[in-house]
This record gives sequence, structure tokens and C-alpha cells, in this order.
Amino acid sequence: MRLRSLWAVPAAAAIVLLAAAVPSLRAEEKPQLLPTRDVDITYKITQPRQRAITERVRWSAGAHLERVDGPHRSTSIFDREAHEVTLLNGATRTYSKLDGLARKPSEPDKDAVLKRGGEAVVARERCVEWSWTQDVETHTICVTADGVLLRLVIDSQTVREARSVRYRRQPPELFRVPGNYAPSLGN
Repeated sequence: MRLRSLWAVPAAAAIVLLAAAVPSLRAEEKPQLLPTRDVDITYKITQPRQRAITERVRWSAGAHLERVDGPHRSTSIFDREAHEVTLLNGATRTYSKLDGLARKPSEPDKDAVLKRGGEAVVARERCVEWSWTQDVETHTICVTADGVLLRLVIDSQTVREARSVRYRRQPPELFRVPGNYAPSLGN
């Protein structure tokens, strides 16, 4: 009986270790697609037959808010919890609020089958490549373990690539309509 209990201990330990490993394997089946901590990212955006632009994206992970500052003093604030987008026009100091959040090319459809690829380093950050097919296009993202998108490639063309990534607290006022902005006509 004593010998049998000695064999049971290693077997039980092996089962516990295997059970602990299963969640980490499952976690790798699908990537974290939204940042889990505050971050400030500068991207180079390249579209066919257009000049490349620079876009700055800031995330407030705790509030699930994203601020995108694009060219021509345009800003979009995405509130993922309220399913709302606020468009700020810096030139006219006006804003518009829209209901719903459009899915971005870097976000797969909920039913998409993602395939894990290799690892890369983009903007001095390590990321894992994940691919899926949407309509007839192949989308490949390279995303950090904590959900920061570093690169988006559509059909072998790099569309978005991080140039700098800085983890730091994002002030709440970045995600609010400035007090001196008025609603745009039709809002």
C-alpha cells in the first residue's frame, strides 16, 4: 500500500502540471487584440497610391479608450464600452459623436480562424504574427503579448507599422472633448 501511494504522488503532480500548462496553450490559440496597459504608439500608415502618413494612437487600457490622432488635425476617440466614436475637428474646434464601432482591418471577425506564425521585433518590441483570411485577402498582424498591434500586412503589403512604442499612463483628458469645442452641425 505504501508503494502505491508513492507512485500516486508523482502521477498527481504530473496531472497538476499538465493542467496548469493547458491554459497557457489555450492563451496562444488566440492573441490578445487590445492593449492591457496604457500605451502611446506612433505608426507609419501606407495605403496604395497614397503618400504615407503618420498616426499616433494612445490607449487607456483601464477605461477601454483609444485616441487616434491623424493628419490634418483630425482626432478620433473610440469608447469600446459605450460603443461610441467621437470625431474631433481641430481646424474648426467641433466634434461629432457616432454610435457603433466599426471593425478595423487589424481586428479579425469573431468567427475568423487565426493561424499563429513566427515571432518578430518591430519598434524594438517583440511580437507574434497571426494570420487569417477575410473575403479573399490575407491579413497578418504582429501583436505583443499584452495586445499592442505593431504591424498589419494585407496581402503582402505592410499597411501599418509601429515606429515607436512607449508604455506610460495616459491622462484621462486626452479621451474627452475639449471644453472649447462645439457640436458640429447635424450632431
